[in-house]
Amino acid sequence: MPLNESKERVMVDVWDWQTRALHWINALLIITLALLMIGKEGMEILGVEKSVREPVKRLHAYLGYVFVFTFFIRVLWAFAGNKYARWSDIWPFKRDRLNAIARNIRWYLSGFKGRPADVVGHDPLASIFYVALFLVLLSQAGTGIILAGAEFKMFPGSMLLSGLGAQTVEALKDALEEAHEAGLLFILFFLGAHLLGMIVHEVSEKNGLLSSMVHGKKYLRKDE
Repeated sequence: MPLNESKERVMVDVWDWQTRALHWINALLIITLALLMIGKEGMEILGVEKSVREPVKRLHAYLGYVFVFTFFIRVLWAFAGNKYARWSDIWPFKRDRLNAIARNIRWYLSGFKGRPADVVGHDPLASIFYVALFLVLLSQAGTGIILAGAEFKMFPGSMLLSGLGAQTVEALKDALEEAHEAGLLFILFFLGAHLLGMIVHEVSEKNGLLSSMVHGKKYLRKDE
């Protein structure tokens, strides 16, 4: 360990309560929506009657509308929250954050020898995936709204589809379902990578990363 690296730690306020609340609400909604979608697809593969599958799909649509609202609030909070909740802390493509990304990649490739880049808020390497996730969730919200309009005549999807012929709606619905399912695959990949990354950093850095989304504080080395 370098001579100037301190083992002493200080407690730092990082995540405001709004960010933590939205994180857990959106995480639970995303997991529930994914499970409902997987369940519906599984029932279809097993040949379960449509009358049984439809309530699952309808519940997915209703919860999807709840998620669209909470996701929109999180997007807005990235402009209004504390400095660690903002887009400026999430966006990875800045010089200092690109340097941190390079350092983290070297840390991973070395088998976790030494230390990763010192950051207080969002990990710069993970932020690349956060940006991708935001874009995928935006796509999921848009395609979900239109699909809900096509399937259950729910507003505003029904309004967006008004005036289109039945064949056009059906073709659009098929295409959007493919995109929606592709988005689910990325979300499942992200959830696995996110959990693995958190465990790796928690074990190696011991900075309370996992618990920080509960009480909002991290335990950082004094030399950070």
